[in-house]
Amino acid sequence: MSDEIDVGALAPMFGVRGSEPEYLEYDIRGRGLFERMFFNCGASFLVGMTIGGAVGVWEGSRPGTFRVKTNAMMNGFGKRGSAVGNGFGAVAMLYTLSENLLENFKLDQWTPVAAGVTTGVLYKSMAGPRAIALAGLIGGVLSGALHLSPISPR
Repeated sequence: MSDEIDVGALAPMFGVRGSEPEYLEYDIRGRGLFERMFFNCGASFLVGMTIGGAVGVWEGSRPGTFRVKTNAMMNGFGKRGSAVGNGFGAVAMLYTLSENLLENFKLDQWTPVAAGVTTGVLYKSMAGPRAIALAGLIGGVLSGALHLSPISPR
């Protein structure tokens, strides 16, 4: 019975046009808001967890017996890693939402920089005007540098 079914004749009905799979193309701009947010938050959390964990391990490696030192290093990794990872993930979420909102204004190459400034301003919005301005400047410079770097997916 299955010998009689021609899969090639059914392919156009399911939207398959060529012989190559379409899912191999990767275009970050073609992704939706939530796909970009999950990617950015996950990657940022991983980087933050690694950096914070390394700081926690370094803080926990003070002199002591092997057992005490191991326990202090594991506690430091869990405490610092999760805190820094959560902070990085929150900043990535703010950045992705800001970037998505600012794409509607057609700023072209300035969209990532404006999103970085907006992220910094929102992140420190309750800290006073000097901290807000400094955070906005740092966010704009960092996102502009990342946007111009060769590792940028844009």
